[in-house]
Amino acid sequence: MPLPPKRAGVKPAPTVGKKRHSHASHGKAHCLKIFRRLSLYLDGELPDNACEEIRKHLHGCDNCEVFLASFKRTVSLCRKYPAATLPPATKDTIRTAILKAAGCSTR
Repeated sequence: MPLPPKRAGVKPAPTVGKKRHSHASHGKAHCLKIFRRLSLYLDGELPDNACEEIRKHLHGCDNCEVFLASFKRTVSLCRKYPAATLPPATKDTIRTAILKAAGCSTR
């Protein structure tokens, strides 16, 4: 599957002199481990050794690199455009629908 087109302001990790393959040297489970920690990584809340592990992984994994670029863009847009204020009844309707979809009690 082709990678999405490059977006303005999104710079992937360099690949000079190195051919990269999706999941060539690791399994999807390792990518999932990285995904779970990306928010902490971007916020600088991980120890140095964990950050280094993530940087190495991103340098060698096109899938995670593209995901990170998309995630960074999403965070940037969320900060730029604050959420609209919803009426309390709408919030309750949405909350109930989410909890129902998740199989949880509504209160």
